[in-house]
Amino acid sequence: MRVSKAEEYGIRLVASLAASGGQLTTRELAEREGLPEATVSKVVLRLRRAGLVEASRGRRGGYTLARPPAEITLLEVIETIEGPVAVDECVTDYAGECLMLSTLLPTSLASVTFTVTDVSGPLVYNAGDNHDDDGDSDGTSITIDRPD
Repeated sequence: MRVSKAEEYGIRLVASLAASGGQLTTRELAEREGLPEATVSKVVLRLRRAGLVEASRGRRGGYTLARPPAEITLLEVIETIEGPVAVDECVTDYAGECLMLSTLLPTSLASVTFTVTDVSGPLVYNAGDNHDDDGDSDGTSITIDRPD
């Protein structure tokens, strides 16, 4: 699956807000992610309209996540930015039957949530809420390096 630039920006901005643990301005988000402020404003507006991000006005205004990061899925962010995921290809399962990616992909993306593990390192997305007895995640992780 290819992720568009706009989708990537949405994912990065949600991850930055998750990592900050608080409120960030458009300028702060742009600086953290190495993006133009105008681009950040457009993407954050979409995220806000979808109810993923909340805005506060005034001198101390900025953006925060509307829900805890673990409750926001990668699918929600992608569909907020570009619309419903539509893939009309199939993959073959072990029995040789065609499985539509349009059914599998959204289900997979809906299991990936945002988990902050190390705010100074790469951004890590954990798939599912699978934790073993010692609290460690047993799910699949997607790691995206931060821009320099």
